[in-house]
Amino acid sequence: MKKQCFLFLWVFLPQFLFGQESMDALASLSSGINEVLVEYDGTPRRLIVTTPKNYKRAHVYPSLFCFHGAGGKADGMSRRWGSQANKRNMIVISLEAVQPEAKWNFKDNFHSYNHKDVEFVSDVVKKLINKKVIDSKAIYATGHSSGGLFCYRLAKETSFFAAIAPMSCGMAKNAHEPNKQTQSISMMQVIGDQDKSYHGSVKKRISMYSLEERIKIWRNFNQCFSEPVFEKRGEEIEIATYTNDDGIEVAFCEVKGEGHHIRRDLRNITDSIAIEFLLKHRKK
Repeated sequence: MKKQCFLFLWVFLPQFLFGQESMDALASLSSGINEVLVEYDGTPRRLIVTTPKNYKRAHVYPSLFCFHGAGGKADGMSRRWGSQANKRNMIVISLEAVQPEAKWNFKDNFHSYNHKDVEFVSDVVKKLINKKVIDSKAIYATGHSSGGLFCYRLAKETSFFAAIAPMSCGMAKNAHEPNKQTQSISMMQVIGDQDKSYHGSVKKRISMYSLEERIKIWRNFNQCFSEPVFEKRGEEIEIATYTNDDGIEVAFCEVKGEGHHIRRDLRNITDSIAIEFLLKHRKK
């Protein structure tokens, strides 16, 4: 097994840090945008960490982990979600998949190489918790397309997240179904009804559940047997939410007439809906 080590390069402190110094670096975030270069499992990784303008090192913050789509970089999700740091007094962490493939390992043996993305994210989360940077009961995740699929894997295989909001993505059959090791987690799927993943798919390399099927799977797992509560935002957006007795929620936010890339004005609304949903939930 390869030895895993962290190597950090900070835009506000332009030098490489090793060993214990890298641990200290996680506790030395500055207010605003911090760019981090991490060497993990022999592979360089990049993170962009945005903190609120009133950031205080003695305070622990809610955190949002963001995962880009295939071919993307950390910059796009950082621009999309970074403003939430000030609006919601939280830390936004946009992570980058191994370049140049730039695809999250949402399912083993799907891409040409099984990068240790789950382990990488888990170690970043644990280090930020241990350094008392983020609140262990208020950790959230969102992602677009490949990044959304990866959120489903994180929900199944890790126990850090209080809630997730996968966006414009499917859910992989024989990969993302919760099992006995999975913990209850609130989730909201955001998707356009013209998205390629809305009705599911059956292909040689991978099959996807439809929106209706994946919501049913997670409703049953979380025992969210209530009647749905419906809400509309304008003519295009409808939200349905199912709740269990412990306050765990499974919801979907459907955007009518929109495909894989939701129109910017509507996407701004669904992003606001998603962040409001996430922040309602804390781990018990």
